[in-house]
Amino acid sequence: MRPSSRAPRRPVAPRSRLGLHLRRHPRLWWVVVLGCALAAGTITSSLAARADRAQAAWGDTAPVLVARHHLDAGEPVRPRDVEVVERPLATVPDDALHALPDDAVARTPVFTGEVLVQGRLAPSGLRGVAAALPPGTRAVAIPRDPSTAPPVRVGDRVDVLVALPPEAAGGGPPGFAVATDALVVAVEDAAITVAVERAAAPRVAVALGQGAVTLSLVGADA
Repeated sequence: MRPSSRAPRRPVAPRSRLGLHLRRHPRLWWVVVLGCALAAGTITSSLAARADRAQAAWGDTAPVLVARHHLDAGEPVRPRDVEVVERPLATVPDDALHALPDDAVARTPVFTGEVLVQGRLAPSGLRGVAAALPPGTRAVAIPRDPSTAPPVRVGDRVDVLVALPPEAAGGGPPGFAVATDALVVAVEDAAITVAVERAAAPRVAVALGQGAVTLSLVGADA
């Protein structure tokens, strides 16, 4: 028996069979094309509907200034520090800024991506530590002694404590707070500057001349 000269048939891949079948049946080809088009249209319509629902949920948008990076209290805010971003009106604070004022200075820290509001800026003309002071407060520098003062950062809250010698204390307590819940506005090697209420500033000055003054860090349970 003579061997067959025909080469063995290679199995036809399913995709090739589908293409061959579609070429032999043009109507089926168009059915597949129309089906793909309808599927794409359905997906597009679904995405558009989702966008419309989001628009309806959030409402209109407004352009606002957003911080490009972190800004410290007392730091000038320049045009390169902010950018204009469209935000839903429902998320825009009432005092959000749409344009940067001249000579703007941050009164409190501003975080990356935060909408810049008027309340975050210091009154016009104030710079540095003066710009970081809350209204009605005065800045007082407390000599820094690492052996007695806790490690603090700008933005922390502290109590200002005084320890009096016995002859200065008289019949009163040898130690007490002369200012409470004071805001730390500057930290340097030689001193820590805190913002105290206007009425407390003279008491702190007297305490600095009468005894040892230190700071006590205020925790979240204060």
